[in-house]
Amino acid sequence: MFLIMVIVSAVYCNVVQAVLKNCRNLLADIEIAKAVRYTESTVRRELSYNIKQAKLAKDFNDRDQIICHKTYQNVRAYWYLSNGMLYRKTTKGTTTGINPYSGPDILITRFKAIQLGKERIGIIMNLQDPATGLERRIGSSLLLSNGSVVQ
Repeated sequence: MFLIMVIVSAVYCNVVQAVLKNCRNLLADIEIAKAVRYTESTVRRELSYNIKQAKLAKDFNDRDQIICHKTYQNVRAYWYLSNGMLYRKTTKGTTTGINPYSGPDILITRFKAIQLGKERIGIIMNLQDPATGLERRIGSSLLLSNGSVVQ
């Protein structure tokens, strides 16, 4: 009888551990989905409506970046990935500002921009939850409603 109780207890502990691990992964998946929604909507809103010209380029570290000439006079924006965060650097004349556009809890491990046409950019991002190591890849296509993509 004692042996049966030990076996049942061991099986029960394994089941509880599996449920807790799945729960952590589920919570990480929810956090990644929130980060995707926030980051993608910000980039989509900015590029779709406020850009008259976008250029896909590489920075000094051979990372993809998007250089944008905004519809506002003499304003440029640079979208790039640094240390797991997506940033937008804005310059107007001599004034420069840099803002993070992704949450600090979820890392962006990849940011790739692809020209899909004269008025369309494809963006591929990998987002990772550092606590669980769970990583998801998302892709989106952005239509530049007020601008075009140049070489």
